[in-house]
Amino acid sequence: MKFNKSYKILLFISMILIILELSSCSVKKMAVDAIAKNMTGNDTAEVFLSDNDPQLVGDSLPLVLKMMDMLVSMDPENPNILSNAGSLFVMYGNFYIQLPADMLPYDQWQEQKDMYARAKKHYNRGYDYIMRALNMRHKNFSEEMSAGNFDQAFADMKKSDAADLYWCSAAVLAGCSVDVLDPVFAARRGDAVRMLFKAYELDPDFGSGMIDELMMLYYASMPAGMGGDMEKAVWHFRRGIEISDDTLLSLYVSYATSICTKNQTREGYDEFADMLEKVLERDVEASSANRLTNIVSQKKAAWLLENIDNYFLIGF
Repeated sequence: MKFNKSYKILLFISMILIILELSSCSVKKMAVDAIAKNMTGNDTAEVFLSDNDPQLVGDSLPLVLKMMDMLVSMDPENPNILSNAGSLFVMYGNFYIQLPADMLPYDQWQEQKDMYARAKKHYNRGYDYIMRALNMRHKNFSEEMSAGNFDQAFADMKKSDAADLYWCSAAVLAGCSVDVLDPVFAARRGDAVRMLFKAYELDPDFGSGMIDELMMLYYASMPAGMGGDMEKAVWHFRRGIEISDDTLLSLYVSYATSICTKNQTREGYDEFADMLEKVLERDVEASSANRLTNIVSQKKAAWLLENIDNYFLIGF
């Protein structure tokens, strides 16, 4: 019998609740093994990304995250559990902590600072879980990376590893975006970029545009002498639109904030507004896989339009 992903996540949560009531260690182990067997890649994050109720997801995720922590403690050597836990922590930190913090008014700077600190904790935990999974799937992966032996580190990787590499890279780059001076994230940034490029090499269509969006943000944010390239950033934007069938609205938001803002002229201002208005005009149900992302993108686009003058220093 085949189950869709929504059913699988309901089964997953139900089984965790059952585990809480069990006293036999052997029965607990059997239940955890059964859950882990149903996990592949980062499918738990994918289920939440397809939901159409951001508040429901936001209210339920903290409990799910603690349940994932519990599963990790019960079966610390299971890479599937670690991968799913890691991607969920990164997703929650981005959608439900960093994004709301980004939209706080200036007079709430202390609350924003505290929320950014929380987001970094989630990114760190997500990174740690996924790195543990990578080390289990690829012996001495982190040691080879630390030693600069990148060919050896990536030697036996396959398309199925792209998800872990993407989420691990996303965790670090998100942490850098929150606090560019954070020594922990700064030290990991170089390896995170290498993991991002390897993920793209293994599966350039991963996430149907998600990896192209992260590539676009990388090329647009870095100085030219450190790998930045606006032409490549625009190329990845266009490719992301193409392979997602133009259903990933976050691409437009990222383009507006990372590329349009570089052009501090009337032309850049108008393109910024145009990109965000396109987001607001779209049907968030056009892609079931991107429902949550698209709803969140519309919320951010509306806020950016209301605060557009904060992004352009020249008055028109």
